[in-house]
Amino acid sequence: MINKVSAYLNNPTSILPLAIFRMAFGFIMGLSMLRFMRNGWIEEAYVNPTFHFTYTNFEWIQPFSASTMYILVVLCAVAAFLISIGLFYRIATVSFFLLFTYLELIEKSWYLNHYYFVSLIAFLLIWLPANGKYSCDSSIFKSLKKATVPTWTIAIIKFQLSIVYFYGAIAKLKHDWLIEAQPLKIWLNAKTDIPLIGVIFENELTPFVFAWGGFLYDLIIPFLLWNRKSRPIGFILVLVFHILTHILFNIGMFPWLMIFGSLIFIESNEWRRLFGLSPNISTIKFSALKTSRNLLIKGVFVVFVTIQILAPLRHFLLTDNVLWTERGFRFSWHVMVMEKTGIVKFTVKDPVSGKKWVEYPSQRLTKIQETQMSFQPDMIWQYAKYLENTYKVKGVENPSISVFSRVSLNGRPSQQYIDENLDLTQLNNSNAIYKYISPLR
Repeated sequence: MINKVSAYLNNPTSILPLAIFRMAFGFIMGLSMLRFMRNGWIEEAYVNPTFHFTYTNFEWIQPFSASTMYILVVLCAVAAFLISIGLFYRIATVSFFLLFTYLELIEKSWYLNHYYFVSLIAFLLIWLPANGKYSCDSSIFKSLKKATVPTWTIAIIKFQLSIVYFYGAIAKLKHDWLIEAQPLKIWLNAKTDIPLIGVIFENELTPFVFAWGGFLYDLIIPFLLWNRKSRPIGFILVLVFHILTHILFNIGMFPWLMIFGSLIFIESNEWRRLFGLSPNISTIKFSALKTSRNLLIKGVFVVFVTIQILAPLRHFLLTDNVLWTERGFRFSWHVMVMEKTGIVKFTVKDPVSGKKWVEYPSQRLTKIQETQMSFQPDMIWQYAKYLENTYKVKGVENPSISVFSRVSLNGRPSQQYIDENLDLTQLNNSNAIYKYISPLR
């Protein structure tokens, strides 16, 4: 069995699907970075905040000056377009991965699943010979030109796309989604004014159709795309699903990433038939020598695949309700499965004088920071530590800080979230706060 899998993964196949994926990914991400700049998000995400919610172990990552951040975003866009045309490909992929991931790690409140997805794909492209043909590099440097690549170089991207869908389906295996059709009831009830299709959302059965349809789509679409016979149906479903998602929820570039990313599943001969070209009958073989570089790449990918399979499951070990506690929520492909709102205010007390101050997050945070922090426990702890340091600078030697928090999940009445008697300054790290979360009623 292992030998058969190994033979399949090392079998030579046309580079065309990999090259088309490279072009599409680079182009989409180049536009995405320009859109990020045009929408004023550089200021909103990196310049305006006086405090940043950093990721654990990445606290050292901080933004530079406004002008430098603009330069970095422009460089990220340039790197993406260079990936698309296949010019200085290795430099471009490494640069894009480092720049984009740096931008992503600066501010936790801006976390999105598709930002994480982009970093993963960019990392994979570093190791793949996607510039071997249909690229500027292969035209300039003839030694790079190749007609075939090992099957695993394409399969690894198919795998990553399949992971997003499969764990997206697992994330929907919840009572709220399948039985209550939440949060789709909330979202679709707000879309009844959309021309032509808005009337559909007035029907009380529509959220249930969308809930089960979304679950089944995520569950079966990888299998439809992998199988040659069902691939046309699968790709039609991809188009319908993601275009509808774009119309209804306006979630940025994610639908387009998934649509164009799915092109990797279309095989070389299918592309040739589509454009009326002759079938690919190339018998060119690539070198299968077990060089140290090949072994390194395979080792990296074994670790990568293992992490991608196991990491999304970690929340099952950490919490009994990941949507409520959000422990293990990030990097687990919980894509659009909850509607969560919260309100918080902090009370700072000087234990010596007995003086108290009430801190409202809107006084110090941007709107998106305030919104995201209000229902994410680790961010509540981070903000409390920030307030502790702020008041120490003001001369309050050992302030105690408590939080009044009310959170609503998927349309439920809001309820107490964090124990109001807890002194947040006594917690050594963000993991300690989770045991003080009130049970969901």
